[in-house]
Amino acid sequence: MAKETATPAPAETKAEKKPEKKAPAESVYTVSELAGNARSVFGTMQECVVAALKTDGKAEYTVSEAKEIVSKFLQKEVK
Repeated sequence: MAKETATPAPAETKAEKKPEKKAPAESVYTVSELAGNARSVFGTMQECVVAALKTDGKAEYTVSEAKEIVSKFLQKEVK
């Protein structure tokens, strides 16, 4: 039986490697911190922010995560 030989991949040179750019990590805030700034960050009342984030169940959020959750919460239909 014949053996198959694989040709080794060419080694990367230092010039070919591109440094990975890391996006700056978003800051994480507690529910109470986000609720305290509800009017300026979300354009709504503190109670709405607390209720929206309480339904999600986490203790800390980034602003972008919280905005998405609060927005969805405020758009829910009331039955």
